[in-house]
Amino acid sequence: MVKLGVFGCAGIATHQLNSVWYDNCFQVVAGADVRPAQLDHFRERFDMRQGYADYRVLLDEADVEAVMICTPTFLHPEMAIAAAEAGKHVFCQKPMAMNSYDCYRMIQTCRRNNVRLQIGFVRRFDNDWGTLKKVVESGRLGSPVLWRQISGGSPPGSPFFMDRFQGGGPMIDGMVHNYDFAVHCFGEPVEVKSMPMKIHHASTAWDTGTVLVRFERGDAIMCSWTWGLPAGVRPRGGTDIIGPNGTLSFPGNYDPGKAEGRFDPDTQGAYLLSLADGEEEVITFEKKNMFRDEMLHFAECVRSGAEPRVTGEDGLRATRIAELALNGGGLV
Repeated sequence: MVKLGVFGCAGIATHQLNSVWYDNCFQVVAGADVRPAQLDHFRERFDMRQGYADYRVLLDEADVEAVMICTPTFLHPEMAIAAAEAGKHVFCQKPMAMNSYDCYRMIQTCRRNNVRLQIGFVRRFDNDWGTLKKVVESGRLGSPVLWRQISGGSPPGSPFFMDRFQGGGPMIDGMVHNYDFAVHCFGEPVEVKSMPMKIHHASTAWDTGTVLVRFERGDAIMCSWTWGLPAGVRPRGGTDIIGPNGTLSFPGNYDPGKAEGRFDPDTQGAYLLSLADGEEEVITFEKKNMFRDEMLHFAECVRSGAEPRVTGEDGLRATRIAELALNGGGLV
């Protein structure tokens, strides 16, 4: 088992480890968190041996091979760099950092110390999102395509998400998953345009915005998100991809009657492909736990020394898009 240290022993760290716990690939040796209750939770749930208020003391004292960084975004660079300088492999939650310069520093430090750096873009390990990529690459929608998404709700629970300097709001913390997967599907980004807004009185970050990213082959993604609504209020959302040959509607974004009886909803999900002359096709995928596959992959990279499927360079690309989006856009 990989001897693991955890920086930030709260919700996402618990979710990540729960997904892979019964595979016996990690031993949670130590955790660092400024909240004693979170350390107590990890001791009980994951048989954690040592708890620390300071991650630097953990790195000095605990016998770990790798660390999982699940703290607020603004803390990622200093923690990843310290871990790499201590010779520990790094799994870092998304977003990689608040700016591309810090991403570069993290990449260079990990490379210099010959440790692996994996970024938590979990969609890269998911059958659901993988199916989207296969449809786009098949050419059935034609080219170019536009991926559109509208989403929103109230701010996440922790205040750092809506702090301009600590979490940055949805245009970096939420949309960054879309930026990364669009790069995965479409290739290099070339231009970003955005309209950031603030509609919630308590936010110092942009809490609402629309972002358009154009890619080298002419494809594009449009995201319109808000985290500025009152608690319990959610607008109508939607996600699809349009091309010259038709549309691909995401699960939950088409009339469910069109797919009824054509897949097993307990074990499968389904997209709806709509083409010319009324042709429609339900495209199914097997449901799997993407977080489990993500963490199994990280464990294997630590053991074998292989390069992760999601690298620091991937984190840098997505952060660069977010950086431009937060400032009105520009050339990548």
